[in-house]
Amino acid sequence: MITISKRPLSLLLVVIALGAGIWGYLYAQDKGSAPGFRFERATRGPLVAAVAATGNLNAVTTVQVGTQVSGQIKELYADFNSVVRQGQVVARIDPATFEAKVRQARADVDSARATVLNQQAQVERARADVGNARSSLAEGKAQTARAQVTVADTNRDLGRKGELFQRTLIPKSDYDTAQAAY
Repeated sequence: MITISKRPLSLLLVVIALGAGIWGYLYAQDKGSAPGFRFERATRGPLVAAVAATGNLNAVTTVQVGTQVSGQIKELYADFNSVVRQGQVVARIDPATFEAKVRQARADVDSARATVLNQQAQVERARADVGNARSSLAEGKAQTARAQVTVADTNRDLGRKGELFQRTLIPKSDYDTAQAAY
């Protein structure tokens, strides 16, 4: 039988393994080179392949749209991605809410006007009452003055008749009448 030493056999296995490694490396390098592209003019035809991709789309120009008032939209004249021009009406807000507020405000104004007229009438009545009170006060002062004059006259008459009665120049009945009047 043939005997092979272990040393050359090990050397042979190392050379085979090294060759296989080099061949695998070169094969992988060849596959890793730039892939082949082919350029063709775009034509209409059946879809050969579909490309799916993920990412974000950004608008070329972003426009902020706002309103001066808030409310429910009644009519919409533009949709998503519609082309609009500056000054173009995009939506119309339902005016019912605002019309109701205007009617309420007008009613409040009318009520305030009626209140003002009522207050003015009360002021005029108060002025008339003040005039009546002044007239009554003047009349009361005049009556007081007349009463004071009457009291003074009656007092003077009683004093005179008292003196005359003591001198027996008038009858007792005249003195009693003067005393009763006082």
